[in-house]
Amino acid sequence: MTLTFEIRKAGFENKGAAMMLIAASQNVKARYPAARVAMAPDATSPYEFRARYGLWHRAELVRRSVDLGKIVQVVPGKLRHRFGFVTESEVDVILDAAGLAYSDQWGAQHTEDLARRAVAWKRAGKHLILLPQALGPFGTDRIRRAINVVADHADLIFARDKYSMENLIGAVGDRASIRLAPDFTNLLAAIPPANPPRGEKLVAIVPNARMVDKTSSDVSDNYTGFLRRAASKFQSAGMTAFFLIHEGAGDRVLAEQVNAQLSEPLQIWVAGDPLEAKGLIGRCSGLVGSRYHALISALSQGVPVIGTGWSHKYRALFEDYGCENLLVDVSAGEEYLEAGLHSLIDEDQRAVLSHRLAAPGARIKDGVRQMWEDVFRLLEVD
Repeated sequence: MTLTFEIRKAGFENKGAAMMLIAASQNVKARYPAARVAMAPDATSPYEFRARYGLWHRAELVRRSVDLGKIVQVVPGKLRHRFGFVTESEVDVILDAAGLAYSDQWGAQHTEDLARRAVAWKRAGKHLILLPQALGPFGTDRIRRAINVVADHADLIFARDKYSMENLIGAVGDRASIRLAPDFTNLLAAIPPANPPRGEKLVAIVPNARMVDKTSSDVSDNYTGFLRRAASKFQSAGMTAFFLIHEGAGDRVLAEQVNAQLSEPLQIWVAGDPLEAKGLIGRCSGLVGSRYHALISALSQGVPVIGTGWSHKYRALFEDYGCENLLVDVSAGEEYLEAGLHSLIDEDQRAVLSHRLAAPGARIKDGVRQMWEDVFRLLEVD
């Protein structure tokens, strides 16, 4: 029997989501070479990227709550498969890679949509597995009801950190299906970037529009100023700072706003293939960033970072790597921020930081391998 997997809630515009998509696909195909791995394409998943990674097209086109993709079901299976299409009825396993969608911060609708689908999938005999992701908080009655329905119908739910675990158990109670596992993108092999920035001692600055629209005014008002100080500090130290855009137009706007305040604007490097972005990060002496998976790409390769964040997932990530002091508050005093930036400029400090990342990095990668074993064991026992 050829298993058909669907990876959902991941696309290519956000490079972190793309990394989760690619990582899930690679691990499934390594275990089940004949498996079909599909996704429901949308505007963030152009054909050329889906084709590059051998992803089948799960037919779905929802308009006014009606899935027009079901029309494809009338086409004979052999003909559908010739063109790379599978239908929802053909999917055996759903791997949810939302990252952070099921939370008060994004409203109840995403969790309610998953709950509705989870009931139908369970009834149809499908497996639903939530891959490691940030979860919660679940503060409203609506979202708590929805996440309980999800927990009742999912085979496995992996919380990505202890805070997500606490949020989930607080909402649905302790269950055998709930497990703790780290983010699963750190095993991805990087690709050398085609056109990397030129210069010595590269330092990537990775902005995140969520630091403006998902934070308090103390943070949002100081965020671009922090990025500007970081750029100026690296330039003064003779390092080649550049902006790495890990997602979309909003992040680029921030980079352009900072560049407008610099006497010497930085190059803006827009990530195309996420594995090239990881390859570029691996060449850097350091990274200052607010995009979660850009930080993981650095930490997992031993590249020292200064991070800022807007949700509990950032604090948990830095705790996992034993470098909580490198997650800074952009609204803090300038002396405090300067000390953090100096740790990426001073070669001796950078070397110490890089060395300290090795042991937790290896432990975290082992945790990812164990997570996939748990997933495949579930499917093979069934």
